[in-house]
Amino acid sequence: MKLRSRTVLTLTFIIILSLQGNAQISWKKQEAVDNLPLQLFHSPQSINLPTVETLQQGDFEFEISHRFLPSIKDGAKDLYGFDGPVNMRIALGYAVTDDLVLTLGRSNVDDNLDLKGKYRLLQFKETFLPLLVGVQFGIAKNTQTIRPIASSGRAYQYFGQIIFNTMVNKKLGIGLVPSYLSNSNIYRSDVQNSFTLGMNLQYYVTNMFSVLAEFNPTVNGYLNRFNSAAFGFELETGGHFFKVILSNNAKLNPTQFLSGADKNFGNGEWRLGFNITRLLKF
Repeated sequence: MKLRSRTVLTLTFIIILSLQGNAQISWKKQEAVDNLPLQLFHSPQSINLPTVETLQQGDFEFEISHRFLPSIKDGAKDLYGFDGPVNMRIALGYAVTDDLVLTLGRSNVDDNLDLKGKYRLLQFKETFLPLLVGVQFGIAKNTQTIRPIASSGRAYQYFGQIIFNTMVNKKLGIGLVPSYLSNSNIYRSDVQNSFTLGMNLQYYVTNMFSVLAEFNPTVNGYLNRFNSAAFGFELETGGHFFKVILSNNAKLNPTQFLSGADKNFGNGEWRLGFNITRLLKF
C-alpha cells in the first residue's frame, strides 16, 4: 500500500509539473506572437511602387530588373520585345534595423545612381482591414547624361513617398503611394516637379503565386506624355521573388519611373519586363 501511495503521489507531482510547464510555454509563445510585426504584402516592392514590407535586421536583398524597349506590338520581327535593347537596374538593400532598409541602385538610363531609405512607421492590427504605414525617400544622380544639362546641380533628383498598405481577407493586398519628385526632367531649362498618386493591387492565389497590377497617375506637375501602368504575376520561392510584367514604362529607378511613361498603355503599347530579388542572410 505504501508503494502504491508513493507511486500515485509521484505521478500526481509529475502531472502538476507538466501542466505548469505547458502553461508557461504557452504564455511565452502567445507573447511572442502578439509582438510579431504585421505582414501584409510578401515582397518589399510591388512592380515599381514600394510596399511597407522590410527585411530583418542584418539581411541583404539583391535586385536585378529588365524592361525590354520594343513593345509587344512590334511583333515577331523583334520577338515581341525580347530582341531588345533593354533598360536594366541592379540594386542592393541592407536592413539597418527591422524597420529601416537602405538601398543603393543603378540604372543604365543616364547611368542613374540612386540611394533610398524605407522606414516602417505604423501598424494597426485590425481584424477586418489591417493597416501598415511607411515612408520612402531618396536622392539620385544622373552620372552620364545622353544630352547636355543646364548645370551639374540639375543632375540630382530627389523624391519622397508615403506608403499605405492594407489586406482584404488575407488575399487581396491594396496599396496607395502618394509620391513627390523634384527635378522631374533634367533636360528642361526650368526645374520641373511632379506629384503622383500611385495605386497597386496584388491577389494571392496561393502562398507562392499571385497576380498584381499598379497605376501611377501624375496629378500635378511634369508628366512624360503618359501615366505609368503595369500588370503581371509573381512567383515566390524560398527567398526569391520573380515578377514577369507588361508595362508602358521602360524606366526602373524611382526618380525616372515617377516622371511618367513614353508609351500609351491604352493602345496596347506594352513592354515585357521582369524583376528578380533574392534575400541574402549571412
